[in-house]
Amino acid sequence: MSLLGEKADRILELLSKQNTITVEEIKEQISLEDTSLLGLMHQGELIELIKEEVRITRFGYEIITAE
Repeated sequence: MSLLGEKADRILELLSKQNTITVEEIKEQISLEDTSLLGLMHQGELIELIKEEVRITRFGYEIITAE
């Protein structure tokens, strides 16, 4: 898996454990330099990105919990 894919998985895992998290908290915990990955994940409907808060979508949760 690529580094980008690994970071996306880590973001989804983090969000699956917490209802809402801020963009800054994600950047600190996942070591993101910018928010472009979050924008891409939002476009793919994996996360909701509302102002500075991020939430996992039902689709994102299904992806991370799929076996």
